[in-house]
Formats: sequence, structure tokens, C-alpha cells
Amino acid sequence: MTSAETIGGASQRLLKLVGCVHRQTGFAAVVASLQSGDAATIDGAWGSGCALTAAAVGESSPGPLVVVLSTVERVDDFVDDLQLFTTLPVAVFAAWESLSGEDFLHNETAGERVRLLKMLQGQGGQSHFCGILPQKSGQSPGRPPRIIVTSIQALMQPVPDPAALARQTRSLHVGDEIDEAQLAGWLVEAGFHATPAVELPGEFSLRGGIVDVFAADWNDPVRVEFFGDRIESIRAFDVAGQRSLLRLEGIDVTALDRGAAGGAHLADYLPRMPGLG
Repeated sequence: MTSAETIGGASQRLLKLVGCVHRQTGFAAVVASLQSGDAATIDGAWGSGCALTAAAVGESSPGPLVVVLSTVERVDDFVDDLQLFTTLPVAVFAAWESLSGEDFLHNETAGERVRLLKMLQGQGGQSHFCGILPQKSGQSPGRPPRIIVTSIQALMQPVPDPAALARQTRSLHVGDEIDEAQLAGWLVEAGFHATPAVELPGEFSLRGGIVDVFAADWNDPVRVEFFGDRIESIRAFDVAGQRSLLRLEGIDVTALDRGAAGGAHLADYLPRMPGLG
């Protein structure tokens, strides 16, 4: 047996442990209570057992399951354990290290938080682009998260309310008629920096029928090509080699400012559970 086969077999056995949790006496009652909007408690889960339990609850949850940990430092290890037991899309709701003096448009944590909020709002589907997510712990490309792992610190930090996030977002689609200069003016007003070549989030460049944009919630910039005033193509591209990565039908460009720091709570982006109003 090859090493790959051994690893694959072990991975499948770990995934099957969730079924064992489902068959435990009292687990169905816990799930039923949570689904009805009531409280429930599972005792005796610690270490990797907490992640296994969360994976089991997540598979029965009608909406995203939010796992709140006591410290920021525990998040990465918990996500690593969680992904041993489930194939559900997992996301991390990150914590700000500091809210004072931050440049939100160019802040990585701000981008990660807004990316998640937009996914929960239903943006970032086949016709929109919320960033090409890297294949690493806690991120699933293009799929709304079923389990969100966060810390109490991150959960207590405010987010923009849904209406404000919508106001700060502009949608562009292939075939749209739009004035190139007007788009560049909106980007400047929104706080984007004009540069000869886009390299970092919060930058854009304009040259001869091409607008390159790098929004904070994207991991790669996007090139919007015009024919006259009509958007002819939209492509994500690699900064280093300028190589096209993905053709897109549309993008949602979100501009963050200091208002992005407050106004609402993560719970405002989650579906209401029965019995909770």
C-alpha cells in the first residue's frame, strides 16, 4: 500500500467519526433543540473532540454554524482539527488587532472580514467575484461557509451594517455601459490609490481602455477591459506575472472606510432561527 493510499484511508476513517457522534444517545435531541431555537449543552468534549462535535452539529445545522473560541490563538488549531472531520466549507471570522488608526481599505483583516460578510449576503456567486481564495486552512473558494470559526474578541468587534456594505459596493458586469473616467473617479473618492501598476489591495490603474482594480476583500486583482464605454471582458490576474487566472461575468467592488468598523454585528448577517424572532 502506498503512502498516499494510507493517508487517504486514514482521512476517510476520520470523516466517518462524525457518524458515530450522530448515533450517540441524546445527540438527536441536542440537534432538535438547536434547530427550534432553544439552547442545548454537550458535556465532556475537549481538544479535538470539540472540533469533531462541531463538525457533527454543522452537518445538521440548517444555516451557518458559528463556533466561538475563548482566544484568537486557538482559532487556527481548531480549524485544522475541524477539517479532519468534515468536508463542509469552513471560514474564519478574523479579529482586528487594533481599531485605532487603521487604514481599512488596505488592511488584510478588514478584507477577510468583508469577504465573509459578502458571502453570507449571497454575493460572490457565479456572476460575481469576491476574490480567488487560496487553498489553505479555513477557506473554501466560492462556497458560502457552513461553519464559521471565530473568537470572542472578533465577535465583539463591530461590522458594517448590511445596508452600509451595499452602499459601499459597486457591481460591474460584462456588457455594462459605463464611463471609464467616471469609474476611476468613484474609485478615487472611495479611497483607492491610483498607481501605474496594481500590486496591493486598495490600488487601481487606468490606461487606454483598461482599468485594473485590487479590492481589499480580493486575493488577486481584476482587469476590466473596455470597448468604448462598454465592458468587453473582466479577468482576474496574477500580480507577479500578469497572467490571467479566471474569466468573470461580473465583480463586486467594495470600498472600505472608517465606517466599515462599526454599525452592526456578525449575527445581523446570519439567518434567523425559529423561535428567536
